[in-house]
Amino acid sequence: MILQKRLPALAAPLIALLLAGCPANNPATTDAPPVLPRKTVDAASTGAFQNTDPYLLSTTDPEAHRGNHGIYLSNGTIGATFGATGSATEKSVTFRAGVYDAKETLAPVFTGYALPIAAPKAGETYKQTLDIKRGVLVTEHGGRTITAFVSAAKPDIVVLNIKGGTRTDATPIGERFGKPETVSGKTEATTRYVCGDAATGTEPNKEPGASESFTTVYAVSEGKSEAAAKEAAYNAAQSALASGFDALLAAHEAVWAARWKTAGIEIEGDPEAQQLVNKLTFDLLQSVAVGGDHSVAPEALSGDFYKGHIFWDADIWMFPSLLPQYPEAARNLLDYRYKHLPEARKIAANAGFAGADYPWESAATGQEVAPSGFSTERHVTGGVGFAATQYYLATGDAGWLRERGYPVISGVADHFASRAKKGGDGAYHINKVFGPDENRGTVNDNTYTNALAKYCLESAGDAAKAVNQPANAQWGVVAKNIALPFDKKRGAYQARASDDDRPTKQADGELVIYPARLSMDKATAEKTFDYHSPRPIKTGPAMTASMHALIAARLGRAA
Repeated sequence: MILQKRLPALAAPLIALLLAGCPANNPATTDAPPVLPRKTVDAASTGAFQNTDPYLLSTTDPEAHRGNHGIYLSNGTIGATFGATGSATEKSVTFRAGVYDAKETLAPVFTGYALPIAAPKAGETYKQTLDIKRGVLVTEHGGRTITAFVSAAKPDIVVLNIKGGTRTDATPIGERFGKPETVSGKTEATTRYVCGDAATGTEPNKEPGASESFTTVYAVSEGKSEAAAKEAAYNAAQSALASGFDALLAAHEAVWAARWKTAGIEIEGDPEAQQLVNKLTFDLLQSVAVGGDHSVAPEALSGDFYKGHIFWDADIWMFPSLLPQYPEAARNLLDYRYKHLPEARKIAANAGFAGADYPWESAATGQEVAPSGFSTERHVTGGVGFAATQYYLATGDAGWLRERGYPVISGVADHFASRAKKGGDGAYHINKVFGPDENRGTVNDNTYTNALAKYCLESAGDAAKAVNQPANAQWGVVAKNIALPFDKKRGAYQARASDDDRPTKQADGELVIYPARLSMDKATAEKTFDYHSPRPIKTGPAMTASMHALIAARLGRAA
């Protein structure tokens, strides 16, 4: 069938593995086009990245965390950050996927769980290593080794283990730390209760001066009532502690070993680049849980930047990289979109259109939570249809296509067929939308939006055949005749109707090459890329660089 013939086009997303931040709402500037040299790291002065092992990131500088989040560890269900001591800091918070407050902001569900570990002293030997092969953070100082991980095998569990050091008193560790604290709270937007609990285990009967060893387990669970959530957290913490540290670590490592069998990109001759690519892949893999229906925010579960909302980043930047490396996790992002298909249909209907129109920003409810004005950034809907089509092309999962994929794909196509209006020139136009270059505001016929619409309309027709459903006749009509602004003098696609040469906030017109995959010859693609790629401003989002690298690779160029 036609749908299957498009499969080879899937290869390009292998490189697109940046967990890119969502574009900031910066004012327009007249900055010159960006220069993107590689940033070098002076390991001798910073203590950072002092090895070339592709899976170990180490530092001997306890001040390396100053001014940043710390080390982010997650299992896709819960995410936590860790500081220089190897434990969380007093300011650290834990987030749980899908848990938002009444204002649809990602809500911290557990705070203040730092163990009382003394900070490294001046002149004291210090080393902290993030082992991204195993998903483990190991910190060594003061004669202690602190091992921390967010369990990939037990979704509710965070584990800290301390070995070494000496006791200065004979107080049992459990008494010294007091009773495990339980915190709880209702997430009003989701009418769910989330609770945290902790349990501490020790090696018994240690005398003053003896080496100590203990494990603390933190559990963050949810339930339909506060009592149910508390019970779930307590049981999860106690069960994990009963398993013992070695068993918890082994189960966690086994999951990561399985992931790395299919994930990762090998780079020859550049150890620094290999480390960076592995770290980016690790951050992406750890931020998605298999078997759930939550998507990934720009900052994942490391913080509440952009309120933890779901943007086009998930479908256009993260999903294409997850798909060939970890398809089970990639499906989660689509299941989130399928779960909120009813809300997408309501958004379309409320605006007077058919089909499904996804919100520019969404959270727990699937409703639009974007600031005023940005809700017209309709290419997000095309991105959802694109991702759903790509999943079927990669997996051939006919059952998924029939039950979940086709309702989304056809809903997106119905929306674009309804939204595009025939003009006096005989072409179909999508007007009054924001494109990726948000500095332009509302425009007519954003070429990237229209190219994605064309892709979704064509794919829906193929998908209808695959599931033996009648196609909407308007899909083909609009796909064939949708406006795609083109500058004949330049031989390049424009970013929008009435385009100009002003600097852009980020990549826009060049996105018709990838991810929209608009059919064109190489000469046209090169002219389109050469016209648009120098124009993004220096202060624009880093996500532009990743797309430029992808497009350059497709054109056989160095980025």
